Amino acid sequence: MDWTAELASAVAGQVRTDHALVDKFATDFGRVVEKRPMAVVRPSSAEDVANAVKFAGSHSLRIAARGAGHSQNSQSLSDDIVLDMRGLDRVLHIDEDRPCATCQGGITWRALLAQLLPLGLSPPVLTNNLDVTVGGTLSTAGLGVASWRKGSQADHVSALEVVTGTGDIVRCSPDSGKDLFDAVRAGLGQFGVITGATITLRKHQPKVRTFYLLYDDLGSLLNDLKSLTQRERFDCLESWCVPLPQGLKKTGGDRRPFAEWFFPLHVTAEFDGAAPEAAEKLRDLHFYKHVHTEDWETPEFYTRLDPLFELWKRGGFWDYAHPWMECILPWDAAAFYIQQVLQNFPPQALAGGHMLLWPARGSASSVPLFVRPEGDAVMGFGILPAVPQSLLGQVLPMMEKASQAAMLVGGKRYLSGWLPFTKDQWKAHYGTLWLTVEQLKEQYDPLRVFGELG
Repeated sequence: MDWTAELASAVAGQVRTDHALVDKFATDFGRVVEKRPMAVVRPSSAEDVANAVKFAGSHSLRIAARGAGHSQNSQSLSDDIVLDMRGLDRVLHIDEDRPCATCQGGITWRALLAQLLPLGLSPPVLTNNLDVTVGGTLSTAGLGVASWRKGSQADHVSALEVVTGTGDIVRCSPDSGKDLFDAVRAGLGQFGVITGATITLRKHQPKVRTFYLLYDDLGSLLNDLKSLTQRERFDCLESWCVPLPQGLKKTGGDRRPFAEWFFPLHVTAEFDGAAPEAAEKLRDLHFYKHVHTEDWETPEFYTRLDPLFELWKRGGFWDYAHPWMECILPWDAAAFYIQQVLQNFPPQALAGGHMLLWPARGSASSVPLFVRPEGDAVMGFGILPAVPQSLLGQVLPMMEKASQAAMLVGGKRYLSGWLPFTKDQWKAHYGTLWLTVEQLKEQYDPLRVFGELG
């Protein structure tokens, strides 16, 4: 009996080895790395996850947890065993008084919201893409348009159920098992699999108003963003960089496309009753143009990007490679760094993608392994292209150069993207936390069932 048959006898859930199914788990949303697993396990319980992890450890195999597979650097891939967590997709309890929700780790944020919205409840932070899983985003921190003051999704978890690399099922919180609780939040799945979470909720207002602003000057935008992060004028801040192609110019002897860059900013405020007025909300801001005002029902606002994602899917961009590079910059270095990137970035490379800006208070998050620069304010910056496989060889060096430049100016990578880090680069990323990371790895995954960084 080969080990895949032995594994099937160790878990109650499905164990699949057929080529058609396994091939679907050989790559992730990044489509840069391929690892074809020998078996895909769809656990039916945390006990199934624990048994699969124990089996992997006893057979010197590697195992990876996979929700929606939205990683870009093979975090959800394995040559041996992949755990398809999507079967653990139930909401176990909703407490409207606290308020909080306890759910399994494989549920998507969209499915969780479907049960919360009729109660007027929602998580404080939501990712733009709601079809990713709770366990997946908590493992990377999880950011959204409210993160500027409310931190990451991992900041709003009060308890977790985790299967460690030794196959133990542990329930942890800030008051019990805090070291594991802090390790798995933004821990990239290196210390355990999140099989359940209790998420703090909030009562939201029924409507929101979004002001669509356009800036033609990066400095003016950054000054306004810093001012907005110091106040409570808006609930959500969302900005990005948009190229206006200007044609071709000579660069290094060749004629290459170039663009003038503009900067949309969407600022959103919740309300119940009278809608907030532009004159009051937009005072003292230095935008080039107030383009539009849009009112939404709050649930509609949460799904506002669904039509964009659908267009990318219909256009084939969703099936391209996504070597995303997201970083968090010291505020004082942000303007210089972003200007350099924009001057050298080919505008045509953003077809089917975008270039994000997200400001934040430096104190917004307290998740230990969500590493970021120090300071009262920081600037998130992301290059999120969709790249045909035929052009990947040209684009990857460009993305790596942008990543290294961010670190040279004191930035830190946000760890959901493409991360071709060496061991030394991982050490540099974590800095004084590296020894803690090594100690946690030895404690919770001594057999390296979940692999190793670098």
